[in-house]
Amino acid sequence: MSEINRSIKCRVDSCKHHDSSQYCTLPDILVGSECMCSKDKCDTECASFEYEK
Repeated sequence: MSEINRSIKCRVDSCKHHDSSQYCTLPDILVGSECMCSKDKCDTECASFEYEK
């Protein structure tokens, strides 16, 4: 397993990069979106998304 990245919290314990606690072991992540004009976290793949006006 890679080193725990305490800057990336994760609740998806079925991912191979999950550390069996609450963190990710990847050095960074990629957040995606279906459109570039997202206004809600449901439009993104990021649970921490907050719309910036």
